[in-house]
Amino acid sequence: MAKGMIPSRSSFFSTDRIPQTLLRGQQGWGRSNALENGPQLKWVAYICVSVLCLQALLGTVDADPVLASSLGFCKNVPVLKGAPLHCCLPAPKRTPIRFKFPLINRNLAGRLFLRERKPAHVVQKDPEYVRKYNLAYARMKALPDTDPRSFLNQWRVHCSFCNEAFKQRKTPGPLGPETGVPLQVHYSWKFLPWHRIYLYYHERILASLINDPTFALPFWNWDNQLDQDAAMIPAMFLPNFSVPNAALFDEFRNPNHMPPKILHLGYNSKLEAEGKQNLTDKQIRYENLCVMYNQVATKISARDFLGGPYVVGTDNSAATVNVSAGEVPGESGGMENAHNVAHEWTGLINDPNHPDNEDMGNFIYAARDPIFYSHHSNVDRLWDVWKTIPDKVTKSGSRKRMDYTSRDFLDTEFTFYDENQDMVIVKVRDSLDSSKLGYKFTDVSKSDNMWIYYEPMPPHQSSGPSNSSDYPAAAPSGYNYIGTDPVSFRLDRRAPTSEDAGQSGVKNVDQLQENVVLEKVKIPHSEYARFDVFINYPAANRQTHLYMSEYVGTFTHLPSGMVDMSKSVSESSSNSDEEFRIVTIRYSVNAALKRLGITDYNTDIVVTIVSKGARNTGPKTGFTFSNLKQDFQ
Repeated sequence: MAKGMIPSRSSFFSTDRIPQTLLRGQQGWGRSNALENGPQLKWVAYICVSVLCLQALLGTVDADPVLASSLGFCKNVPVLKGAPLHCCLPAPKRTPIRFKFPLINRNLAGRLFLRERKPAHVVQKDPEYVRKYNLAYARMKALPDTDPRSFLNQWRVHCSFCNEAFKQRKTPGPLGPETGVPLQVHYSWKFLPWHRIYLYYHERILASLINDPTFALPFWNWDNQLDQDAAMIPAMFLPNFSVPNAALFDEFRNPNHMPPKILHLGYNSKLEAEGKQNLTDKQIRYENLCVMYNQVATKISARDFLGGPYVVGTDNSAATVNVSAGEVPGESGGMENAHNVAHEWTGLINDPNHPDNEDMGNFIYAARDPIFYSHHSNVDRLWDVWKTIPDKVTKSGSRKRMDYTSRDFLDTEFTFYDENQDMVIVKVRDSLDSSKLGYKFTDVSKSDNMWIYYEPMPPHQSSGPSNSSDYPAAAPSGYNYIGTDPVSFRLDRRAPTSEDAGQSGVKNVDQLQENVVLEKVKIPHSEYARFDVFINYPAANRQTHLYMSEYVGTFTHLPSGMVDMSKSVSESSSNSDEEFRIVTIRYSVNAALKRLGITDYNTDIVVTIVSKGARNTGPKTGFTFSNLKQDFQ
């Protein structure tokens, strides 16, 4: 084996990687049954059973997890303005290693000592913390470009993995053969796990640079509508702070969204540019609560919250999807869609000198801003919070929120550099428990409960079910159009069946979540897109408030993963397939239907889609989708 290379696939699955107790069991099965039963055929049968057991334990049966690393093929990432960016990472100096959970000390009371991530608006009042935080980034930014821990390379991690610079691999390990299919860590179930491990190593690198193992990133608590300054850009990231903080500053932030402005999860850049987004802070906070309620609290299934499956061969950058070949379109979860708005709101927008909406407003540039990591620290926290939210969604009221248990999910594999400059091979299964990773979050449950138990405004009188026949149904596998004006469709509904329950892995139909699904929406890579959806309120438009019973959620798309940006601008009328991706969008409607008094599954509903477009003028053309349907999870 060449120096610096990892073992081959045969080495990964050789007996020295299998627990010895399992090997002893296998040998025992073979001998005892041969002696006791005699017939050779029966002995062979037991050996076959043993092999199948080994395969199952190793995750090789019916499993197609995505395997990825930053080694091998890497392409530059095109942008709207300027030359393509080099986002590739340096090669490891040593043989890549497998992930191991950190050793966690216990205090005198026997409790685990966990690093504590605290709210940014609180911890910025601690001058000593801000000094350490700033020093850590100053030292990270001073590292040479050849060091994978440098701030430049920390940005490149996100730029490359989030913009299809790498290829998926066929076999485990960072040097496995490539599939030829681009790798993308958004638009699916890998979004939250990948970003958690990314922050885990980013945080450990910062801590090592200041020699403080207790250091933890802050979280920008933008979902907090209780504390007045929680949803503002934290002051410690801005100029003229009371403590030196130059390393935390980024010049490419929206000057119109500085404190005392609060982050608006109902934000629409077109309305802002037209001077029509004139909400009071109280109205913004109500909208923020309702968006969080619909994007997190009403999402009870893993698919609805984390996103859809992503297996080997899935190309989330493609404009076509071959369903018969097992391909699935991209499918963001509720958390990813909410998080996108914070990106867009923070980055430069409506600025012709910055068509890429940098830094935070574009996945290519986002990680150049230190606030990115604080933003994602909150996203990471909300994953933990989601698992604790009681079931107020299904009829049973007893369904527990859980991550996926599929091997395709658990054995998805990525590589990151650690604080020792070693490349580490990490699986999604390693990311599911933040306490095992050695950190926790300050309890802010008082503010969380405001959106978890939020009650939207009463329904409009005009939102009754009687007018559904006045609207067309979407054409299955047809051309369905979402233009600049709101569009309404009739949706025929049915009662859930035991087959629906079985496919979703729940005990009975009363534990199912009902969804409205937009299938195969075609969206340009380079554009920000937003669709707000309302039930039985066809009068909804771009200025309709979101803190109402008929609103059921939002889909957002940030510019990312552009294949060829030379003609793909927001005003473009080009229809080249290379400029588009296909996504499926889910809106959870159990709670809304109950508020609207719709308890009969035979009652059809009207689904109104409000497109809020991109930037201050485009797009001139709208979006198409293949079908609108009811679904159960």
